[in-house]
Amino acid sequence: MTKVYITTDLEGASGVTQESQSFGERYESARASLTRDVNAAVLGARDAGAEQVVVLDGHGHNSGYNFVYEDLVDGARYHLGGGWTSYVQGLDESFTCAFAVAYHAMAGTRGAIMDHTQSSRAIVHLWLNDREIGELGMFVYAAGHLGVPVALVTGDDKTADEARALLGDQVVTAVVKYASKRTAALCLPPGEARELIRAKAIEAVKLAPTMQPLRAPDGECVLRVEYLRSEMCEGFWARTDVEMLDARTVVFRRANALEAMNAYCGLHYPPVAG
Repeated sequence: MTKVYITTDLEGASGVTQESQSFGERYESARASLTRDVNAAVLGARDAGAEQVVVLDGHGHNSGYNFVYEDLVDGARYHLGGGWTSYVQGLDESFTCAFAVAYHAMAGTRGAIMDHTQSSRAIVHLWLNDREIGELGMFVYAAGHLGVPVALVTGDDKTADEARALLGDQVVTAVVKYASKRTAALCLPPGEARELIRAKAIEAVKLAPTMQPLRAPDGECVLRVEYLRSEMCEGFWARTDVEMLDARTVVFRRANALEAMNAYCGLHYPPVAG
C-alpha cells in the first residue's frame, strides 16, 4: 500500500511573502493559499496511486489550526489543532514517503522568504550533531528515523536549495516563488503554482521507492539550540534532562533524532522511565 504523509508550514505557501500573512492582519488570505497548496499536493499524491494520505497542520499560529477546513479536498485525513504527542504526529514506519508543503528556509538564509527556525523572535541557530538545520532539516531527520524519505518540498527557491543540500538530487521540489529579499518574491500565479505542486507530487510518489531516508548517525543524538536572549532559557535551568552550555544555549541529548525533537518541543516531558 502506498501511503503519503504531508506536513505543512505557512511561510512557504504560494503568494505568501510577509509576516502580516503569517500571523498578522492578512493571515486569512494566507490560510486560503496554504489550503489550496495542500489540496494540490493531496490530489497529486492520489493521482500517483496513494491509497492513504495523512496531512498535519504544522504551522504554530492559531493553535495549529491553519487550514480552511471547509475548503479541504476529499481523499486525505487531516490532523488539526494543538496537543500533539509527537513532533511528527501520525507518522510511522508504514508510510511510503513524506511531503513538506509550504516550508521556508532556515534562520540566516540570505534573501529567503521569512527565514527562521521555529521562532524568528527567539531562535538564532539550531544544530543536530553539529550540523546546522532548520525546520525542514528537523522534519527530514525525524522522518528519517522512522525510515520514511521526504520526497517533495514546496516553497521558495532558497528552501528548494536547502532541501537539495540535505537530500541531494533525489528530492523533488516545487518552487512556487523566487525570493528577492525576506519580504518579497517573484511569485507564480495561483493556478500555475497549484498545477506545479500537483505535478511534482505525482513525480515524488512515483520516485519514492528509489529514495533513501536521511538518518542521523547511530548513537546519541545531540540537539543544540541557541536562543536570542538569556531570559528565554530561564525555564531550562531547572530541568534535569537538558544541559545548559551557556546562558543562551540548551543541549538535548537523546537516543535518536525524533526523541531529540520531541524533547525540544516539550513533548513526552518529563521523560518516561525506561
